[in-house]
Amino acid sequence: MEAIDQVRRHLKGFRKRVVPHWTDIWPDVIVRTETQSVLQLGSGMTTKLKNTVNVDINPQTRPDVVWDLNSFPYPFMSDSFDTVTALSILEHLKDFFAVMGEIHRISKPGASVFILVPHFSSAAGFTDPTHCQHFGARSCDYFIEGSDIERDYGFYIQYRYRQVRRYIELAGLFNYVCPLRWLVHRYPAFWEEYLCYVIRGKGIFWELEVVK
Repeated sequence: MEAIDQVRRHLKGFRKRVVPHWTDIWPDVIVRTETQSVLQLGSGMTTKLKNTVNVDINPQTRPDVVWDLNSFPYPFMSDSFDTVTALSILEHLKDFFAVMGEIHRISKPGASVFILVPHFSSAAGFTDPTHCQHFGARSCDYFIEGSDIERDYGFYIQYRYRQVRRYIELAGLFNYVCPLRWLVHRYPAFWEEYLCYVIRGKGIFWELEVVK
C-alpha cells in the first residue's frame, strides 16, 4: 500500500511539472487566508474563501462588502491587502486597466494577485452575454515589467506588476497533450496568431506581484 501511495505521489509530481494547473497552487492561497489580509473580488456563491474580505455586487451571495466593481475608487484604503484574488470576474467588468489600477492601489508592496479569465478562443468566453472583456495570454503585458508590450505601449499606464507565473489552459483533451502545452506556453503569440482557433484555449491564470 505504501508503495502504491509513493507511485501516486511521483505521478502527481510529474503531472504538476509537465502539465501544471492553477488549482495546484490554490491550497497555498487558502493557507494565506490564515495569516494574511486577503481580498476576494467577485466571490459569488461557489468560490468564496473563508477568512477573507469578499466583495460582490449581488447581496444574495452574502459578501462582506456589496460593491459594483465598475465603480471607482473601491471602498478600501491604499496598501491594505497582502493578497487579492479575482477568479472569473474581470471578464465581467468594463475597464480592465482601471480595475488593475485599483487592485494595485489597495495592495501592499509585493502583494500577490491571482487572476483567472477565459481565453478569447474559448466558446465560453462568448457564450455568456455578461462578458465585457476578452483576454489573450499577453493582456497583462501592458503593465508587466520587462515585457515587450510594456516597453512599447506601457507608457500610458502608471502602475506595474511582476509576472510570477502564467498558465494557459487548453480546451478539452488538448490540455493533456504535453507538446502542445509546451508550444503554447513557450510561444503564446505564435499560438494565438496562427493556431488558437484549431488548438482552442480555455482559460488564462496569472500570479502577479505588485511593484511599488
